Amino acid sequence: MARIRMGWMGWMGIVAAVAVLGCVVRAAYVEGDNTKAGSPPAKGEAPIVKTHHVPEVLALLGNLAVDPPRRHKNMLVFPIRFSGKQAPGAWTTLDDATATGGLKVSEKDQASVPEVVVENTGDRAVLVLSGEIIKGGRQTRVAQKDAIIETKQKVAMAVFCVEQHRWSGGKEFKGSGNMAPASIQDSIKRGADQGRIWEGVRSSNQSLAPAAATPTESLDDGMNSAPAKARKEAAKKDLGKFSPPDTIGIAVADSRTGRVVGLELFGRRDLFERLQEKLIEGYALDLVPADAAGNDADAKKVTEKDVEAFIARVLEGTSRYEETPGSGRGIDLVSGTIHGKGVAVGESAIHLSIQDLQANPTPVRPIVNPPPTPRERE
Repeated sequence: MARIRMGWMGWMGIVAAVAVLGCVVRAAYVEGDNTKAGSPPAKGEAPIVKTHHVPEVLALLGNLAVDPPRRHKNMLVFPIRFSGKQAPGAWTTLDDATATGGLKVSEKDQASVPEVVVENTGDRAVLVLSGEIIKGGRQTRVAQKDAIIETKQKVAMAVFCVEQHRWSGGKEFKGSGNMAPASIQDSIKRGADQGRIWEGVRSSNQSLAPAAATPTESLDDGMNSAPAKARKEAAKKDLGKFSPPDTIGIAVADSRTGRVVGLELFGRRDLFERLQEKLIEGYALDLVPADAAGNDADAKKVTEKDVEAFIARVLEGTSRYEETPGSGRGIDLVSGTIHGKGVAVGESAIHLSIQDLQANPTPVRPIVNPPPTPRERE
C-alpha cells in the first residue's frame, strides 16, 4: 500500500509530493490567495517551494494511501484511503434526500432551462454533485456544480438540460440514480455551454444504446436502456464496492493508454460509501468500450506509483474559490491538462473531482514536471 502524507495546512504534503519527484524541499502554505512561508532557507537548505492551493485542497490530499487496483476490462480502479480528520456534521445525498422527501427540487415559478429551485426541509446537509442527474420537471437536468444545501435552506441551482426534446410535465424532480458519463462531466469542467452538452448527450446515447428509442434525447433514458444497464452490471460485478472504513475515494486509470484519468475524493467516508457506485458507472460507460476485451495483451501497466505521480501533478497546480449554490465554497483547480472542481465548507473539502482532460494518449507513466528552478520560483 503506497502512501502520501501531508499535514493539515499542506506543508508535509508538499514534502511528500515532491519526494515522489526525487527531491525534498522546505515548503510554504496557502491561506486564501496569500502564500505564506517560514524564514528564508539557511545556507545549504533547499529553497522554499510556494504552493498555490486553498487549504482545504491540501488537507484532503493529505494522509492518503493508494491501494492496489481492481480491474474491469481496460478500467482500473484504485481505492484511496485517508487517515486525516473527516468533515463533521450529518450528511446525506441528492438521491437519498429526494427519495425521503427531505430535499425538494422543482422548476421555478416561471420555469427556466438553466435553473431549478432546491429546498432542504430535512435534518441533514445535502451534497449535490456536478453531473448528478435529476429527472422529472419539464425536462431532465444535470447539476452544473457541486453544492451543499444546508437544512432549512432554499436556493436556485444552476443546471444543464440533458433531454432536449421535451418541455412538458410537472414541476417536481427526484434523483435518477445516475451520474452523467465522464465525457459530459469533462465538458462541464471545460466550461461548456448548453449546445455542447446536448452534443455530448447525443454522442453518449448513440454509444450507450444505438438501437434504443430515446425520442426526447434523454440522457437518463440512454443510461437506463438495456445495453447500458448490462454494461453497468458488468462493471459492478468486477469491481464491487470499496468497504474499508477509511476509504474516501478512488482513482481511475485506463490500461489502453497507461494513463490515470480521474480522481474522486470525499471529505467523509459515508458520502463516498453512498456515491461510489454511480461515480464508477459514470466512468465505466465512457472509459470501457462495449466490445472491450477482458484481457488485453497490449494493456499497459498502471500502478499505485502512477496514482502518486498524478497527485503530485495536482499539487504542482493552483486552486481557488469560486461561487457555488448553497452554503459551500466552490473549488476550481488547474494543473496543466488536469482540471478539478469541488466544494468545501468550514475547514473541509467535502468533494473534489479531478480529471486529466488531455485529449491525446499519454505515455505509460504520467508526465511529471521537474521542480522549478530558483529563477522560476521568484
